[in-house]
Amino acid sequence: MQWYWIVLIIFGAAALIAVIAAFYLFLLAFGQKRRQIDRIFRDREQDPSPLARMRFRTKDYMDALPNEKLTQIAKDGAVLSARFFPNGGTKKIAVLCHGWHSYPWWDFGKTFDIVYDGGFAVLAVSMRAQGESGGRYITYGAKESEDLLGWIRILIERYGEDISIAIMGVSMGAATVCCATGKPLPKQVKCAVSDCAFTSAKDQFKAASKGAFPISRYLGQGIARVLARIRYADTSPIEAVKRSETPTLFIHGDQDDFVPLSMLDSLYHACACPDKDVWVSPGAVHAEAAMRNPEEYAAHVLPWLKAHL
Repeated sequence: MQWYWIVLIIFGAAALIAVIAAFYLFLLAFGQKRRQIDRIFRDREQDPSPLARMRFRTKDYMDALPNEKLTQIAKDGAVLSARFFPNGGTKKIAVLCHGWHSYPWWDFGKTFDIVYDGGFAVLAVSMRAQGESGGRYITYGAKESEDLLGWIRILIERYGEDISIAIMGVSMGAATVCCATGKPLPKQVKCAVSDCAFTSAKDQFKAASKGAFPISRYLGQGIARVLARIRYADTSPIEAVKRSETPTLFIHGDQDDFVPLSMLDSLYHACACPDKDVWVSPGAVHAEAAMRNPEEYAAHVLPWLKAHL
C-alpha cells in the first residue's frame, strides 16, 4: 500500500472519530433525557444533605400552594408548561427560569420561598425539553429566550397591562434571561436577576470540558445548526447584554467551578444598562447562591425587586 493511502486512511479515521465524538457531545449537551433525569431526581429524594432537604422543602411548599398550570405553543410547535402562583392579588410577578436538566423547585430551592414570601407572585417555568415542557433539544437560551417572551405576553394578556414583571434565572435559565434582555421587551418587564449565567454556550462548553475536544466542539456548531436549528451566535448572553436596557442584578457563587466566576465580571461590565448591580455569594458553588447564604440573598434580591417592580 502506498504511503499516501495510509495517510488518507489515518486522516479519514481521525475525522470520523471527531464527527462521532461531536455528535455524542451534542446529544449530551442538547438532548432531552427525561428518563435519566427523572431517575437522578428520584435518587436525590434519599439525599440527607441540608441543601437537598432545603430543595425538597421548597418542592413541598410549592405543591401546597394554590397554582394554575399555563401552557404555550412555541414558535417551533413545542408545547411548553409553567405554573403560576398568585399571591394576594399582587400585580408584581417574578418569572423563574431554571437551568440545564433541572426543575424550578431544585434550582430555586430557597429562592422561591424568599421571593414568594416577599410578596411577589411567581411564574415557575418548565424550560423546553425538560420537566413538563415539550421540545426535543435544549438550546442554551437561543429558543428559550423566545419562549420567555411568550410567557411574558401570556402574563400580560391574562393578568392585565398594569402588571410589573421581573425575569429571574439560574445557570442556563440566567443565560436565557440575559439573552432576553438583548431583545425588545414589553414595558411591563422592569428588571432582571441573573444567577451564575455563562457568557456564551461556546465559552461554557470549553470551560466545562476544560478545553478538551476542540475539533469536536467546533463540529458541534454545525450539528446544532442542522438538528436544533440554532446558531451558536444565538446563545451568547454577553452579546445580548451589550444591547440591554433592562436593570439587571448579577449574582454568582465565589466557589463556582462549573461556570467560572470570571464570566460574572465579563457580563456585568458588558451590560449596557447603567442600572445594574452585582453580588457574589461567599462559599457558594454553582447554582447555590441563595441556599448557601439565604439571608444575604434576600438582602440583595428583595430590595432590588421592590425598587423596580
